[in-house]
Amino acid sequence: MSLETTILDRILPSACDVERLKTCAQEVVEEIKDDNLVKEYNAEIMLVGSVAKGTFLSNPDIDIFILFPTSTDRSHLQKIGLEIGKKHLPTYEERYAEHPYTHGTRGGYEMDIVPCYKLESTENIKCAVDRTPFHTKYIKTNMDSEMKDQVRLLKQFAKGIGVYGAESKTEGISGYLTELLIIRYGNFNKVIEAASRWNLGQVVFPNNEKKFKGDPLIVHDPVDSNRNVASAVSIQSFSKFIYAAKEYLKNPSERFFFPNVRTTYSLDGIQHYISKRNTEVIIIELDKPNLIDDNLYPQIRKTLEGVITTLQKENISAIDSDYEVKETSVKFAIEIETLELPSIKQHYGPPVWSENAPSFINKWKSNTFEPYVENGLWKVIIRRDDTNVVSYLNKNLKSSALGKDFRELKGMKITSGKDAICEDNAVILSKMIDKRMSWEVV
Repeated sequence: MSLETTILDRILPSACDVERLKTCAQEVVEEIKDDNLVKEYNAEIMLVGSVAKGTFLSNPDIDIFILFPTSTDRSHLQKIGLEIGKKHLPTYEERYAEHPYTHGTRGGYEMDIVPCYKLESTENIKCAVDRTPFHTKYIKTNMDSEMKDQVRLLKQFAKGIGVYGAESKTEGISGYLTELLIIRYGNFNKVIEAASRWNLGQVVFPNNEKKFKGDPLIVHDPVDSNRNVASAVSIQSFSKFIYAAKEYLKNPSERFFFPNVRTTYSLDGIQHYISKRNTEVIIIELDKPNLIDDNLYPQIRKTLEGVITTLQKENISAIDSDYEVKETSVKFAIEIETLELPSIKQHYGPPVWSENAPSFINKWKSNTFEPYVENGLWKVIIRRDDTNVVSYLNKNLKSSALGKDFRELKGMKITSGKDAICEDNAVILSKMIDKRMSWEVV
């Protein structure tokens, strides 16, 4: 029995599970079809996503779309869509993409009820979700049952290596993208073989790829040539997928699909690592804003970049960094060379021939150390306002380019050195230190 067959045996839902899932989905679809508001607005109901396409793994979400005529005012579509969703989900909450939709649970499954417009083609897309019914139809038309199982393998592989999901938290490979890759290459192994040879800017379906120049991976949407299905894939996820493909071909293992759980390092182990590198760590903790993940994670990354940029202004290099999202706070860990800085630093000015050169000279001529020319640039040695990195951050983070909802620095707490190496920070420091790929964890 091949490894892929063994993995399929583990991930394929049982006939009983499939029947239960289909029964629940169909029950809700029929219920909504019979809703008076649906009839009043002449809307159609469509089961979409992996459940409709038959490419789901265990415990999938059920996605049901309400397709309104294009004559429906957008505000009405949103309002009525929510009203219908709330009626048919015992427990629910409003969620937001380009417009609001209803998320909840029913029959033991998580469920999304989403309003969109019913279109004849994707040429006049009004909202991103309007494409989804076309995606479902395309996959159902172009995929047989064997290919669906190959999609499941590819999804589990992407999950196992940590790149499954196009949401901002992961910036990885969407379910729809796995389906298109299987359609393009034929099966799981052929996708892996192809990915092992991919290069930056890889084009999978050639079609005016210049439009997406700069994206690591380009996969034209067969239902909308103006869209790159892989636009969410970050350079990090792209690189990880290629490396995983290369390593899988060399040494196939279940750990690519079902990696071992990482353990948190002991404090002694963390301290030994930091001492061995002769570096220091800083932990910045801030209150977590009340945002959905798709808004939260871009702001977290921007905030970490902003902190690093602020350090760089004082010639402090961030050797390594990471973040941890907790229930009520976000932690940022940064490894630097030292916590104490020299009392002086170099400050460069404009070229000698610049019209701004006189103002630079006038500004610094009374400085302890006079300006001078080095390789065509004016330069001056100046004293630092702060020689302690933590003190410097406390004074300057407020003016840093942080994520919008982090700029107030609510709940800020900065720890450093040995104080930072404590049980409360063991998870984030282990995360920053442990550079093994998921399948390398033994």
